Amino acid sequence: MKIIVPIVGSKLNQRTVDYVFKIAKRLHAQLLILHVLTENETETAGEQSLNLFIENGKEEKVPVNGILRRGDIAPVIIEVAEEKSVDLIILGASHGEIVAEWMNVKAMEKTDIPVLIIPKWVMAANRSSPNC
Repeated sequence: MKIIVPIVGSKLNQRTVDYVFKIAKRLHAQLLILHVLTENETETAGEQSLNLFIENGKEEKVPVNGILRRGDIAPVIIEVAEEKSVDLIILGASHGEIVAEWMNVKAMEKTDIPVLIIPKWVMAANRSSPNC
């Protein structure tokens, strides 16, 4: 199974990152982290964000591949998701720009790939639960 996780900017919500890894581990999935560069963002800054996920993947024993692209958020997400034949798109709502653009262009209607939106207040992944 392949899961794509788009990120924009350099501010990552650690609880969301932890939750994404929890999902990937549970589903025995490979993560494709797509960093969509903002207009003024350098590729170096984008690669640093991707490296945070790649390092977490090594620690969590989850395969992670980083992808760096520039363009309009929603079309780039769909393009890469289809190009890489992903099974699930996970959006973190901690960076409103992704979710707002995704909903405004009704991108979910332009793809058959399921979309999961994780709100910023998601339960921390290290909290124990009998169902996890």
